[in-house]
Amino acid sequence: MYRLLYSALWYLLCPFILLRLYLRSRNNPDYKLNWQQRLGYIHCAQAPRIWLHAVSVGETVAAKPLVESLIKQYPNHTLLVTNTTPTGSQTAKRLFGDLVEHCFFPYDLPHVITRFLNRAAPDMLIIMETEIWPNLLHHCGKKNIPVLIANARLSARSTKGYLKIRSLINDALLDVSTVACRSQQDADHFQQLGAKDKQLLVSGNIKFDVIQGAKNDTNHPLLQKDSDRKVLVAASTHQSEDEIILSLFTKLKKSYPNLLLILAPRHPERFNNVYQSCQETGFVTQRRSESLDMAQTCDIILGDSLGEMALWYCTADVVFIGGSLVETGGHNPLEATVYGVPVVAGPHVFNFTDVFDVLCEAKLAWVENDKTSLEARIKTLLDTSPQALEAFRLDATEVLKKHAGVTTRLILECDRLLPNTHN
Repeated sequence: MYRLLYSALWYLLCPFILLRLYLRSRNNPDYKLNWQQRLGYIHCAQAPRIWLHAVSVGETVAAKPLVESLIKQYPNHTLLVTNTTPTGSQTAKRLFGDLVEHCFFPYDLPHVITRFLNRAAPDMLIIMETEIWPNLLHHCGKKNIPVLIANARLSARSTKGYLKIRSLINDALLDVSTVACRSQQDADHFQQLGAKDKQLLVSGNIKFDVIQGAKNDTNHPLLQKDSDRKVLVAASTHQSEDEIILSLFTKLKKSYPNLLLILAPRHPERFNNVYQSCQETGFVTQRRSESLDMAQTCDIILGDSLGEMALWYCTADVVFIGGSLVETGGHNPLEATVYGVPVVAGPHVFNFTDVFDVLCEAKLAWVENDKTSLEARIKTLLDTSPQALEAFRLDATEVLKKHAGVTTRLILECDRLLPNTHN
């Protein structure tokens, strides 16, 4: 009954969802590309297939070691990767190219899901992190398609929200084969929603496996800078954070005249507005899209490009993780830690509590409660000696290695869920 009501609501809202898709495409044209795929109209050749879904950029990057292992472990299977956002789609194409099939994730309407599953015919569905779609899970259950939620995370805040519709979520979780959680806390939260002990597995956070693929591209033009120039990277900032960072940067410039700020907003549709805010500070600002290197006269670089965050991390002396000064929950600090860079964040990091706990305990990252303490921490890190920074990098490598290996555990679970698969 709850799923029927849920489906009816979807049908009522679908015209408005499509209208919203069109309106978003006015700022980001990629939203109107392949919109038919969101209604289940995909073209897949008949073949054994594993379907992996990653919502956006963060989930897609986190899935990289798992995707690579799936391709190696199941050479007779085609791997289909779906995304919800255009930036996630672009990331998937950049990371995996022709090694995988790709399309957009279907809307959770019964007939759309049925059409998608009939055309894709997956032997297994892997959902990265937390995506609980009742109709999708129900129809996978009807077709005996095993479902693995990999790197499952569920914050206390999200759990509270899901508990308001517990009957719907509880039924949906019954059709999930395994919930492979990042931590025991995540497992406890899924259990509150109705997941059974036999469904739960604490496998660790796959994002620690990012160390396997990270490389320093020290020859890139973006990384050429004077040895006495310090670089602060503000990564994946959200609305209202940019102004705070720019104000903080203005104060820091008084103590560090050669300091360069690289400001990389999370959402492409905000690039123009953030660029205007940068210009209003009076500092010399250049857009990454208009330059191949860092001009020595430049004070701020707007990172209005996709797929180059690793380059910013390589050149950074300190990285601020966005989404943490506003109640978004923060983003993945490991993507910077893997390059041996100190990380700072605001107080709102609830999406990555387990990761920040590990990094903060090892003194690889710092979560600050206000702008004053954030400024003080950045100053301390900018003053770090070369010797201390080298020791920091060694510590970062050891911590990441200690927590790696999650991909292997997930592949073993895939083997268990696909016992008749011939690799």
